[in-house]
Amino acid sequence: MKLTTIAFFLAFATSLGCDSPEPSGADAPDPEPHADLCSLLTASDIEESLGRLVGGPTPGDEGIGQCAWGTDPSVLITLETASLQSFDDFVVAFGEEFGGEDPPRERFHSVDNVGGDWAMYVADRDMVRAFRGGQVLEVSSVGAKKAQVVDLATRAMSRLP
Repeated sequence: MKLTTIAFFLAFATSLGCDSPEPSGADAPDPEPHADLCSLLTASDIEESLGRLVGGPTPGDEGIGQCAWGTDPSVLITLETASLQSFDDFVVAFGEEFGGEDPPRERFHSVDNVGGDWAMYVADRDMVRAFRGGQVLEVSSVGAKKAQVVDLATRAMSRLP
């Protein structure tokens, strides 16, 4: 992996305040939470998706639009501001950031039918980012299979106001 790619991941994880890289075109202050993120998934949703119980929800602190289930956490939802309108925009922003380099498709790829305007899977974070308007709902479950995380994200997006 090139040094610039490593620097990219570290810079954006720090700038976004989370463990998720994103080109600088998506940087923006976190929105005021417009939804109770802990109401976007139920214990039953999580058990059906992951095949196990993970514990009750815990809202984020410090005004962060976030909710976690379990102690690890097993499932984490975050709501942030994002300016990307499509996966193609993400590819262009990534290329601009890295001198024409294409994002590693084994890590970042578009997923369909999640809800919202568009969504992508971030493999090294076991995360789906679902974009709608100026927001991105991130749903992750460390160690879960892609289909499980996509299912959780689809359920959460269907309840996002």
